Amino acid sequence: MEKKISIARRMAVIATVIVGALIFTGGLYLNAWRDAQYALYNQGLSAYRSGDVQVAIKYFDQSLAVYKTRRQSTWMERFIYPKPDKELAAQASFQKAKSLLRANQAAPAVQAFKESLELNSGNLYLGRDLTEKEYQAFREAALIVKYDLELLFKNNPEQAQKQGKGKGKPGDGKKDGKPVPGEDPGAMPGKGNRDTI
Repeated sequence: MEKKISIARRMAVIATVIVGALIFTGGLYLNAWRDAQYALYNQGLSAYRSGDVQVAIKYFDQSLAVYKTRRQSTWMERFIYPKPDKELAAQASFQKAKSLLRANQAAPAVQAFKESLELNSGNLYLGRDLTEKEYQAFREAALIVKYDLELLFKNNPEQAQKQGKGKGKPGDGKKDGKPVPGEDPGAMPGKGNRDTI
């Protein structure tokens, strides 16, 4: 005697096969998916190292645009894809600033340095679950950006004055014996680490 398979059971098997195929296809897609933020950043680094700074600037800009776009993603996209990497965006902005300096574009370089410091000021990682080594790496990256920005201001006083970081008008000197922004903090009395910029 032959068993009859009910229509409901057949439909359940068909639905299971369809759902399984969809999940398998989605898994294959996610396995092949590559993060554009990293890919564009790496292309920018390659262009920078080869000396093509205009192409490097373009790639770093695109990497930053991907970061900003993915921060506005829907809940479903946030559920499926990894969150955008804020630290990589800070590095992309820093590398963009270095590329702009090589292209003799100081004003946009200052803005790129500032954007990098907004993304990674160095002290945003205290409450996060990081190892001491990771925290120090992020903090050190922010200090490098700050150092390079101060170096830019030191070597390009007109940019410092435009940003309000200069020593005033040429020939002004100190006012009322108070320190002027941009001077070496190690030569001033009071708190501060003379080795820190």
